Amino acid sequence: MADSNLPSLPAWIDEYVATINIEISHLYKGVRPLETVVMEALSTRGKRVRAIVALLWCEAVSGNFEQAIPIAVAYELAHAAALVQDDIIDGSATRRGQGSIVGKYGIPKAILTSNMLLFQVPKKLAEYAAMKTSSATLGRLFDMLGESYGAATLGEFLDLEMVRANNLSEIDYEQMIRLKTGALIGASSASGAIIGGGDTIGESILDDAYRFGELLGMAYQVQDDLLDLLGNETLLGKPSFTDLKSGKRNLVLIHTLKNCSEDERAFIAGLIGKGSYEAEQIERARALFAKYGSIEHARKVSLEYTSRAKELLSKLDRSKAIDRLDELCDYLSNRNY
Repeated sequence: MADSNLPSLPAWIDEYVATINIEISHLYKGVRPLETVVMEALSTRGKRVRAIVALLWCEAVSGNFEQAIPIAVAYELAHAAALVQDDIIDGSATRRGQGSIVGKYGIPKAILTSNMLLFQVPKKLAEYAAMKTSSATLGRLFDMLGESYGAATLGEFLDLEMVRANNLSEIDYEQMIRLKTGALIGASSASGAIIGGGDTIGESILDDAYRFGELLGMAYQVQDDLLDLLGNETLLGKPSFTDLKSGKRNLVLIHTLKNCSEDERAFIAGLIGKGSYEAEQIERARALFAKYGSIEHARKVSLEYTSRAKELLSKLDRSKAIDRLDELCDYLSNRNY
């Protein structure tokens, strides 16, 4: 899927990522063995999407992002913990081209690493008490974080349940990605808006901020699933068909299985959960995805999610932060790694 016409990583992102990375570097001293592992879990090639949208929504509402740094870091920690757990569940030895925490250190240390990441989350939110944030606002932040992490956990559970399910629909898939990926990005967006607007923030803005992040997360997940089937292994940092090996279903598979012949369906079904693939099997599967328009269909769905997210931005007064959220939509839904 490498394409020179695809948008490159916006240069302005570096400012926001650097801010988050500096804050993260102060969380763990990295001296004791477990803290070193935790810092490793936080230093992968992640895009810091949840943190960035929190900062940008705060900036869109208030004109600056500094006060949203603690909540942005909190969501980044929650996401990092979820990734460690995801690799434990999938038995994945790699993460973005590097050894995963569970692959390098084993299940016990991976579980403890996830716990170490999570215990810092409420500590970051508690920083707002020292900033004289009202108890009502602080309560909303805690509630939103808890609800979204619970939704993401349920989404991961549904993803696992779909491994054993037959006749999955696109509605099943949409529900799963809304929870698994959309919830945390939606909540981090709305939380940034809460910090920017305080007690006077309007409910309509919060609803739009949450829905924006949710749709962006769903577009991101569809693109991620496409990359697993079609992406460049060097850029991705992992082998192709990784999700297929673990038995996970995605929009491309669901669409192809619905439209292909019985013989073709048997071939694809035989690939699901298979430990390894011959080059010929990968090429035949990709040819079937293309034959039935499943790749184009998934791209269309991803772009529709993005378009709906951008429509929400069009309701707000234009600003540097809104323009950057708009640009972030284009980048994340068209990235090739």
